Amino acid sequence: MAGEVGRQFIHMLTGAVFLIAIYLSGSYAALLFAVLLTVTVAASILIKKVNLSQRTSGVFRRLGRPGIQTVKLQGTILLLSGVLVTLLLFPRNIVYASVAIVAFGDSVATIVGVLIGKHKLPYSKSKTVEGTLSGLIAAFLGAMLFVTSFQAFLGAFGGMLIESAINLQTVKEASLKGMVKFFLNDNFLIPVFQLS
Repeated sequence: MAGEVGRQFIHMLTGAVFLIAIYLSGSYAALLFAVLLTVTVAASILIKKVNLSQRTSGVFRRLGRPGIQTVKLQGTILLLSGVLVTLLLFPRNIVYASVAIVAFGDSVATIVGVLIGKHKLPYSKSKTVEGTLSGLIAAFLGAMLFVTSFQAFLGAFGGMLIESAINLQTVKEASLKGMVKFFLNDNFLIPVFQLS
């Protein structure tokens, strides 16, 4: 439980850093995120190849989800991919709102769901009503900094619907099916789909 809460605080902080990076990089934001994605994928391959996670402290090992995520740095790769696609397709205010929704809504939903969630959603074995509603509020408030309240509500609602309906996928083979399972993740889907 503590590991998941810690991961979500890192997720939220990463989203905040991404928002600042997008702002500061201006028209070079897509290039910056393409470079970050390339470096992260290379780091993931290197970590897996040299089995670095077994040779380092427990802190590094706890950043992933053993048994669930077989691709090292999967969450970061997916979030960078989602932000990059959003940067290429949408105006800047939509990009900011999308990143805020995935960073704050997704993180708060998981933290609240893990810590105080009692009522399971009828369509999910692991997600809770309390987590989803708190994530909706956090996503809405974050998105409202960048778009109209109507857009923020639609984006937050869509984002939390995606977050609550998708369970983490374990990718075990390099194939088309494995690639689809890899990208069937809220870190990628929320920024790309909820405000489009």
